[in-house]
Amino acid sequence: MPFAKRTVEPPMLCRHEVPRDEGLLFGDLRAVSGVALSRTLRQLSDLARHACSLFQELENDIVTINQRVWVLQNKIGQIQQSAGELDPKKEAVRKYISPPPPPARPPTA
Repeated sequence: MPFAKRTVEPPMLCRHEVPRDEGLLFGDLRAVSGVALSRTLRQLSDLARHACSLFQELENDIVTINQRVWVLQNKIGQIQQSAGELDPKKEAVRKYISPPPPPARPPTA
């Protein structure tokens, strides 16, 4: 199971524990909807902050990959250039001698 890297706060928008010393937490429905709206806005703000950090990490990864690709492309260009400068008629090519086959095993009965 993957570990959570980011958690959006507040996780529960409208859940409250009723205080034991008081009877009611909210006086009317307007207070409940106001609290729910403010927590929704906080949750959206936290989500936007996480999205910003996620895109920054993604941008850093893309920049790193781009640099690695440029290095590889330069290496490939150098190899192509040196291979293009080679003359197959001037270069000595070794003759490949295949290894002898393994000895045959006697049949088992």
